[in-house]
Formats: sequence, structure tokens, C-alpha cells
Amino acid sequence: MNIVNRAKIQDYIDQREDQRADLYHYEKTSHDKFTLNGHDYQLLVNYRNGFNGEEFAKRFSNILSKYDYIVGDWGYGQLRLRGFFDPQSQLFRPERSAERIEDYLFEDCNFGCPYFIVQNEDVQLPKRRSRRNHHGFRERRKPLHKESIRHRRNQVATSVGEGKKHKFVIHQRRSGKGRSTYDKK
Repeated sequence: MNIVNRAKIQDYIDQREDQRADLYHYEKTSHDKFTLNGHDYQLLVNYRNGFNGEEFAKRFSNILSKYDYIVGDWGYGQLRLRGFFDPQSQLFRPERSAERIEDYLFEDCNFGCPYFIVQNEDVQLPKRRSRRNHHGFRERRKPLHKESIRHRRNQVATSVGEGKKHKFVIHQRRSGKGRSTYDKK
């Protein structure tokens, strides 16, 4: 059994954060507008100063660029991000509607926690994938081509045994003068 202690887990988390530190570049353009890797965002709500651009950039993921609104809430020192769609969006789903943001804040967030709501002004729709390759690489197998036993060269099948139980044994033919014969043991 392999047990990983908390210090080792925290080391892995710290290494991952260091790797992601320069992945997204945050730049403030005005009082309530900013860019993240060249994409425009607008800060709509900043409850209890919950918005921190540097932390937002650290926690951001490409999957969030498809949402019209991104809600960030703080709990136990961790920033959590969740995306919501505008009702006119092509990807709209009722459970992720912008009208459900208030329900999310009351039901899923810590009571009174700092939070913010950001509007994505440059929504990036995901690229369509074909259904065939949706689950990654598929191996194409060629069907095995085996000739029937009668047409195989240099092999003879014989029945061995008596009564109800029979076994079939395949012997290699020996080539000799004239007609081929097979080994009997």
C-alpha cells in the first residue's frame, strides 16, 4: 500500500501552481475592464473586494472561455470559478443560465463570502469534434485472414480418440517423393 502524506501532496500542488503561474497574463485596461491573454472581460460585480486579477489568472482555464459570465467565489482561502451562459448563447443550458447565478451564490457558496461576476466579451466557442474520434485514439484492426484447414499447406488434421470424446491434432506434412505423408506419434 502506497501512502502519500499531506506535505507531499502540498508539494505537488505548489509545483502545479508554479507551472501555471505564467500560463495566463492579466492586464487591467480600465476601472472595470481587463484582458486575459488578449481576450476582453468586464468586471460586473465585486462583492467584498472578491476580485483579484492575479489570482483569477492563476485559476483560469481555457474551458471557461466558452461561458458568457464567470463567477468567482472565495472559500477557505481558495478561489472557485464557475461559468454561466447567456440565454441567447448557442451553448445555452438551463442549469447553467445566467439567471441561475443568484441561486448558485446562495446555495453553493459559503454564506457572506467575497465573490465577483465577470462578463466575457470575447466568447470562444469550442471547436466541433467528430463523434468517431471523441474518445481519443482508436486502433484499427485488420481482420485475421486464415484459410480453412483443408486449404492450409503442409498441415493435416486427424481425429484422435475413441467413443464420445475426440481430439483433433494438427501435424506438419513431410514432403517426400510423390505423395505427402504426415507424422504419426
